[in-house]
Amino acid sequence: MCNIKFFYDLHIHSTLSPDGDILMTPNNILNMAMLKGLDIVAITDHNSAKQLHTIEDIETAYDFVIIPGIEVTVEEGFDVLCYFKRYTDAYALDCFIEDHLVDDDWGPFSQDDQVITDIYDTTVETYDKSLRSTKIPYRILVHKVRQLDGILVLAHVDRTSKSALLDHPIEAYDCDGIEIQPYAKQAFLESHPELKSYRILSSSDAHDLLAIQERTEALELDELSIEAFFSYFKGSETHD
Repeated sequence: MCNIKFFYDLHIHSTLSPDGDILMTPNNILNMAMLKGLDIVAITDHNSAKQLHTIEDIETAYDFVIIPGIEVTVEEGFDVLCYFKRYTDAYALDCFIEDHLVDDDWGPFSQDDQVITDIYDTTVETYDKSLRSTKIPYRILVHKVRQLDGILVLAHVDRTSKSALLDHPIEAYDCDGIEIQPYAKQAFLESHPELKSYRILSSSDAHDLLAIQERTEALELDELSIEAFFSYFKGSETHD
């Protein structure tokens, strides 16, 4: 029976995300997570896993669990958090995403805002394709993530933009969970009681260091491991 609480922040952006602060380097992120006493962390950049290579190289210096992740903006215009057991699976999805990026969707950003750093937090390159959106339909993303034994969490469903629930009810989606912003969770669930049977995450969506979550949100797992994290979601009720 799950009875151990582990504190998490599973939605953090690095300097690779075009709207990420320049101080959101891998070491700075993980050091802040350590200072805040978190047990489980995921760096989920917009539509790319290219910063995860550095995370993978330095993760042994930290004693919390790091879940490889990507936040994908699908063709329908909403965001989906994709989590994997292995970095290689996140990299495989990254290769697929790269072929489906909307190249001209730069908005207020440029290549200089998409920074990849090394283990010393030194800039090694900037990414030359816009990472703001993709042409991947949600049903295709589901198929790809399931092939890679990953899980899908509909991101910030309580927002008035980039939320899957703006166009369809939750029952329309094959997903493993939903994310609700921490400050909005109680009120949003009261107005949407149909969501209460889903696995719910409440992370920071941090784009700067100070926004990384404190020890406020926890999952009850059998142990602190990636396997226990995935069992938590795989063991949840299926909603098709």
